[in-house]
Amino acid sequence: MSEGLVSKIEVDEEENIVRIYVAFFRNTPAHPFSMAVNWPVQARIIRDMVKVLEDKLGYFEIVDDTSLQRYYPIEEEGA
Repeated sequence: MSEGLVSKIEVDEEENIVRIYVAFFRNTPAHPFSMAVNWPVQARIIRDMVKVLEDKLGYFEIVDDTSLQRYYPIEEEGA
């Protein structure tokens, strides 16, 4: 059974990057309460994806397929 959260996987061989597109934005109702409730769940999904994939892939990104917000890696301020 699939939850349909991963919408696309793209391999950029020139830049040696794997991009994983997730469908969080379009599957979250645009209501502040819904967003507040969903955010911790989405953050946990991202953490679990990173934990599973970080040893199997080289550099990879997790990006929302609609808003193009990058969930991983997160750039630190001042970095």
